Amino acid sequence: LPKGRACKLLPKFIGPYKVLEAQNESSNVVLELPELKARKIHATFHNSLIRPHVPNNDSRFPNREAKAFYDFDDEQEWFVEEIIGHEWTNGGLQFRVQWTLGDVTWEPLSGVKDLEALDRYLELRGVKQPHNLP
Repeated sequence: LPKGRACKLLPKFIGPYKVLEAQNESSNVVLELPELKARKIHATFHNSLIRPHVPNNDSRFPNREAKAFYDFDDEQEWFVEEIIGHEWTNGGLQFRVQWTLGDVTWEPLSGVKDLEALDRYLELRGVKQPHNLP
């Protein structure tokens, strides 16, 4: 868990996973963990750690994804809504970017050169390349 993240937001259980083997003598089960094998996560768990899968109740929780996991990476993912301006500075060409979360920042050309929003902005300005901007 990254620093500054609350444990209460993590899912208590993940799955469902198929039970491959039940070991009655040790009260363990072996689960099919295809995507976790590559990360060397052991597939044997004690019965006390396993819960039966209960499918989503659409009448109580409509439109809830049954397998919705939260991504707690250190980096937040931001999406560009549109480019709303530009200016030339000593450091080069800067673009004023409107983000989907509402923030507006100045970004260098290297940060926006591969975005569709830049293509739309250049088309609105009537130029083909960013270096042709006035």
